[in-house]
Amino acid sequence: MTKVKQTWPITAFDDIGIRANQGKFVIQGIDGDEVILEGDFAARYPRSSNFGPDGRWLKLYTTWQHGDSQFTLQLPKSKIWTIDIFSGRTDAKIDNIQARMHMWTGKGEAQIDNCRGAFSVTSGNANVMMRHFTETDTPAIPPLPREEHHISIEEPETWGDWEEWADWGGEFGEKFLRKFFGETGGSNRGINIQVGKGDVNMEDINIKSCHIRTARGDARIKQGRIGAFDTKIMAGDIGCESCLPVGDWLIRANRGDVRLSLPSDTAARLDLTTRHGDIQSKTPLVRVARQGPESGRGNRMVGSIGAKSDGKIPEIDVSTLSGNIEIKTESARSQYYNTSETEQNMTTSPASQTDAVYTSELEILTALSGGKVNVDEAERLLRDFKK
Repeated sequence: MTKVKQTWPITAFDDIGIRANQGKFVIQGIDGDEVILEGDFAARYPRSSNFGPDGRWLKLYTTWQHGDSQFTLQLPKSKIWTIDIFSGRTDAKIDNIQARMHMWTGKGEAQIDNCRGAFSVTSGNANVMMRHFTETDTPAIPPLPREEHHISIEEPETWGDWEEWADWGGEFGEKFLRKFFGETGGSNRGINIQVGKGDVNMEDINIKSCHIRTARGDARIKQGRIGAFDTKIMAGDIGCESCLPVGDWLIRANRGDVRLSLPSDTAARLDLTTRHGDIQSKTPLVRVARQGPESGRGNRMVGSIGAKSDGKIPEIDVSTLSGNIEIKTESARSQYYNTSETEQNMTTSPASQTDAVYTSELEILTALSGGKVNVDEAERLLRDFKK
């Protein structure tokens, strides 16, 4: 192992590219106006073309190494950075920085604390932990500088050295994975997480948009405020506690339960559907009959929670194929509660209609005329019935 310590002025570059086969790295925010790199690297002599500033980029490429590498990169907190990471098997810890970050890893752990900006994580097998995160505007990540490789399989005698082949292979693998997974609009989201296998845990987040996809693993979110929320899990549970919805939520679980515990200052419309499972809610809901030959199967309920509003309020759409749905309202308000809006009418749909089933538009209109449902609920029921 070779110890390396280097420093650069804060103005030397804006973008950071990290390529690593395996190991551990830490990126942390610091006071001051210098970028500091310290670490132990498996190779004695890093290739200068892949290790150091390149235009407005800082390239930290260790794909030519055999063995683990461990390093810490300290970045001034006063600057917004763009960071692009592609790694094989690594554990990453990112703390207290402002950045737009895209991270691709084959396997490992990703821990992100006290950060601001927009973060995207894509992995085949990883657990992702994110705490105390706030979405802020950040610049887009520019194209990475690339070396030209003149390697031809038609002339094996000119194959070159193994380091050049390692660079070429790493670049090929990176392009393949980006093509396979796709960016999925991650650049436009505050949080974008795609995991083949592994759990996603988030705590105290304040974001305008969140996109989560996992094939096998659980997703748990505790405390925060979320705008547009799009989550889908193939096999695993979804839990959300003390999070205030300020945009539409779309939550899908193929095989798993969904549990939402919403702050008392939540105002939203609810649309809950399960094919094989139960719906439990202390919030009054209306059961809606499903049309078609499979109407005897499944369970769908709609309702509203929180203050009535003439404007648009968030819609929470939850669906499971095989799993239960549980919705409850907490006694405490969210940390984002605005005292200037406290005196709005905090009413819910009438509890007496929890088990009502409407099989025609006429029945819905009759319930409206009899005062069994309000105007907002009747409009929603009619719209859902037409679907």
